[in-house]
Amino acid sequence: MAISDDGMSSTESVGFFSQIGDSIKGILIGMVLLPASIYTVFKVETCTQAGAAFKNAKPVAQMEQGKPIYVTGKLTADPIGSRFVQPGKYIRISQDSQVYAWDEEEKTEGSGSNKKKIKECKLEWTTNPRNPSSFSLPGCKNKPFHKKLFQNETVVAQDGAVNADGKTYKVNLKDVNFTSAVPTRDPDDANIILNGFTKSDRYLFEKKECASSPIEGCERVNIDVTPIPEADMTFLGSLSGSSIVPYVFKDDKFLNASVGTYEQTLTDIKNDDSTMKWIGRGLAFLMMWAAFSMMAGPLTTLLEFIPFVGEFGSGAIHFVLGAVAFVITAITIILVKFWFIWLAILIGGIGFAYYKRKQKATA
Repeated sequence: MAISDDGMSSTESVGFFSQIGDSIKGILIGMVLLPASIYTVFKVETCTQAGAAFKNAKPVAQMEQGKPIYVTGKLTADPIGSRFVQPGKYIRISQDSQVYAWDEEEKTEGSGSNKKKIKECKLEWTTNPRNPSSFSLPGCKNKPFHKKLFQNETVVAQDGAVNADGKTYKVNLKDVNFTSAVPTRDPDDANIILNGFTKSDRYLFEKKECASSPIEGCERVNIDVTPIPEADMTFLGSLSGSSIVPYVFKDDKFLNASVGTYEQTLTDIKNDDSTMKWIGRGLAFLMMWAAFSMMAGPLTTLLEFIPFVGEFGSGAIHFVLGAVAFVITAITIILVKFWFIWLAILIGGIGFAYYKRKQKATA
């Protein structure tokens, strides 16, 4: 391993046996990842969604025992603020900070006989700064540890209430799952309290120079707010006394809200449900592709050492494995989603085979 004179970087060649050893370890990881991807598909396709829970919701005035209800009206809550935001009509205010601190990064470049592991010690914006004393590069171990001064936090408005048809219904806003139609954005400049900070783009910097030419130890804070919409909102859940509370459906709890009527809110919920389902399906596909690639690791590693053919052959195998993973993921989704049809076909097939066998025996 070659270390730079300042001890801030290193380069290490990765030999054939080391690469084969890593690929064999990858087989074990792939064997775990493959069933995990199938389990992910199962969970995604069988999970209970809010759209299904609230499809038969009734207006609160027509409440039925054990059935979900909805209330449409104006949302109000106690004004909230933070160190950097003036009190106002918000559902929530979120704060997260980053510090310009030292980090040790490792990356791999090249392939086959030209494969190298490169470590670098560099300054970067990070939400989770690490103590340099744990680093391996000698030039990085003695760097100062810059902790964050401002921790990530979220403030949610208290005493939420929905005013509808002359009645007031309490709601705990911490329990509510707001749809993507209730926007979260940067606070208006007029509502920001700088407290000695400098605003640049979407960040508040503790020092002016940190915005243009950051140095180690600089910190920046990002603020997001979710304003209370001016338009009527619809809350879906269950009613307990005069409070809107989560509705229990198939052992899961749901309390959702969006802007507009019940129909608009249900559409927003279903759209969000669909988005999350496709994200889950995509994650399952990537997990399965990674599993197949890891299990084929020794073969692709060997190919990378063959001149001219190496990278192309390895890339072709990864492409084919990706196509296989896509097909298997799709088939698994169909099997899980329509399990009752396949079960009926299986039972019917067994019954037909038994009938034919019995008919043949009596002939």
